[in-house]
Amino acid sequence: MGKRKQAAEHAQRADTEWQLAQDWVDWLVAGNEPQPLGITGLVLEQGEVAYLSTSMHYSRLYGGSGEYMHTSNMAFGKPGFVLGMMAMNAAVNAGRRNAARKDMQPLWRELQELPVVVTNYRIMCHQTPRGWLSFYYGAVQEYYPDPANWTVTFGFNSAEPLRLGGLPAPTLAVLTAWCVLGAERWAADPGLEPLMSAAQARQIERSGGRPELEGGQRLPRIPGQD
Repeated sequence: MGKRKQAAEHAQRADTEWQLAQDWVDWLVAGNEPQPLGITGLVLEQGEVAYLSTSMHYSRLYGGSGEYMHTSNMAFGKPGFVLGMMAMNAAVNAGRRNAARKDMQPLWRELQELPVVVTNYRIMCHQTPRGWLSFYYGAVQEYYPDPANWTVTFGFNSAEPLRLGGLPAPTLAVLTAWCVLGAERWAADPGLEPLMSAAQARQIERSGGRPELEGGQRLPRIPGQD
């Protein structure tokens, strides 16, 4: 497959995912709850339902330990040889020490693509070989949806920050905003503004194309259905 064709298919899928996220915006703004997703094999908790099952780019933010292997080789022989070996050991240790210091800086690590399931209780990520990792909404202290850049970032009270990215990110942003912030506050999150504006512009463009509810409210399409 040529690069031009791949780019065209990627752009088409990106547009489809962006439109789907707008469907979710319309659906939730109208006062509906997320549609449950039928899922098999994965055992959920009592009262838990899945909303989304997809593949996303996963990463965690944390620093390294700062540890490094210190070299202390002994050298015997002529003074010039011994001094040369000492200088080489010092240079090696200095390089390892500098690398360890850099590694202590927080970086996005564990970058990989993996299966993700979003439920009404949590986000589940399947990381080989650890299996399913659960990130409960109740533990979220920071929430940064960025659908315009295809990412959503979560900060927790007792775990490293989580970033999920990829084309499903706009839908993930809408659903997790509704779950984390609640039905009354999710639509006001500034990170969702580009998506909210796009959904509003689309509604204006489509005005007259759908039946109206009482009070002039447009009937939203069910997300994922034509």
